[in-house]
Amino acid sequence: MSPSYSHAAISGMLITEINNSRKFRAFAELTLLIDENDYIPDISIYPWRKVDYLQGDIIKMAELPLLAVEILSPTQKPIELFEKAQNIYLPSGIRSVWIVQPLAHTVSVLTKEGIRLHHAGRLEDNTGLSVDLGIIFEDND
Repeated sequence: MSPSYSHAAISGMLITEINNSRKFRAFAELTLLIDENDYIPDISIYPWRKVDYLQGDIIKMAELPLLAVEILSPTQKPIELFEKAQNIYLPSGIRSVWIVQPLAHTVSVLTKEGIRLHHAGRLEDNTGLSVDLGIIFEDND
């Protein structure tokens, strides 16, 4: 899968918005180790932490994020991302999964309780993360 222009733009806007709050830390394409398999969400979100670059690096993250974000690219089918969320991410203990569909200006928030769709306004989920979708989709200009 090759990320597209829109995919990259939304990823950048979302990571910037999250990291600027300094409540949560967003990591792009971090390799997660889940049941001995590697998975790479577009964005993994953890509680804010300072990165100590002098301590060495982590190649595969065993600590799971609070939230995983997948951004739909033109070469993907939405069902692929929904199945990954429901069959891998949520059962492993990730509390929330966002599936961003750029063309539809929609974020589907998946939790163990179900799915909620968001198109505009402020998205708040069960992790405490809150973002303005107008900023992410650049609707506020």
